[in-house]
Amino acid sequence: MAMLGIDYGAKKIGLAKSDDAGIMAMPLEVLRNTGEAAVQQHIKQLCDEQGITTIVVGVPVSLSSGSSTINIRDVDLQNKQMQEVLAFIEQLKTAVAVPVVMEDERLSTQMANRLRRDSDRKGSDDDVAAMLILQNYLDKLQ
Repeated sequence: MAMLGIDYGAKKIGLAKSDDAGIMAMPLEVLRNTGEAAVQQHIKQLCDEQGITTIVVGVPVSLSSGSSTINIRDVDLQNKQMQEVLAFIEQLKTAVAVPVVMEDERLSTQMANRLRRDSDRKGSDDDVAAMLILQNYLDKLQ
């Protein structure tokens, strides 16, 4: 029951994977966003090779109180980043044969940056942001 977490960006896409028990998320890789077809193919291949059963994509909105569904407001839809993420999700849903769900990503990049800084980790924080998004989702399932 491994899950894939995604922190989508126009230039880089952070990927994280859960353990098979669906308890703990770990950073996987940072994928250069070289275009829709290449990204979809890479994610589809990862799903096949890693036995992914669900994809969790971070979106920059808040969750409704006590709800596991995303509440997208009109003001959110005016945000260019939100538009790009929603378009990516729709494209991904047609490219893969596993469910694609949304998770609140607010503050995940800032938290990932702090974790990287505290651990003296070099490089991008996108995979760590994906890990945090996925871990939030996994924690709700427990």
